[in-house]
Amino acid sequence: MSDDESSDWSDTESIDSCEAYINFESIRVDRLEKAISFSWPGIYEDEDDGADNDNDDSTEVKENKNLRKIVVSTLLEEEDLAPLFDGSRWAGTRLWGAAVRAIQYISGHLPGANIADHGIKISTNDDSLLELGCGLGVPGMIYHLIGGNVVLTDQAEILSQLEKNVVDNFPSTDNKEHAIRAMPLSWSRSDVSGLLKQLGRSSIGFDVVLNCDCVYEPLYGDSWHLLNETIDELLKVNPKCVVISSMERRAADGIDNFLEEMRNMEHVGSVEK
Repeated sequence: MSDDESSDWSDTESIDSCEAYINFESIRVDRLEKAISFSWPGIYEDEDDGADNDNDDSTEVKENKNLRKIVVSTLLEEEDLAPLFDGSRWAGTRLWGAAVRAIQYISGHLPGANIADHGIKISTNDDSLLELGCGLGVPGMIYHLIGGNVVLTDQAEILSQLEKNVVDNFPSTDNKEHAIRAMPLSWSRSDVSGLLKQLGRSSIGFDVVLNCDCVYEPLYGDSWHLLNETIDELLKVNPKCVVISSMERRAADGIDNFLEEMRNMEHVGSVEK
């Protein structure tokens, strides 16, 4: 789990460090952000997502290729516009620092934190990832770009933007061996069991489960109880599953209670920070 304290947190510094290997760009019209774009080193245009491009790393080859750019809309469709006081819906249209840290962590580029140090080995070569409460779904999209089989999930009423972004950027999403898709999921044991059944994963689950900034009581209340139940059910199906929770610490966020409850869930082996 990544849980940056607000006192040492800087969006600019974090994103700058992330840009050492991933390029983010905010696309604005009349100062209004309409979308963000990003590209991943070694993934070029006209190449399959997750392809092994290590053999094409010569300077000449790189100069003749353009990095593949993913463009993600951050604007809600007119029918999805929410009242200003519905902060949970608006929050899903932003790329938050915790998502950037999750990208760094999964890819092994987070300074001072190494997945291997915790005995966790993640290979994105056809590994499966389920992102819970994904919002824009950027970490999951990057995981797919570098080889993962990904399912992005969020509440049904805010899924249309995510679905459109997935289709626009990954039109060949029907490849069962290397797919990315957006699906609705409300956190509960029964709903995640239904999702696994729908995906044909009732007996295998997922290799990695990711959630970013999904615990913040002033905005989401105590929905973290349901998040823990969902995580526990996924671990019941696949005890070897690695669950990664990336969160920014804020006042009265409820994260300590979330972690304490998680440690006592039936199928959680251990919780490390």
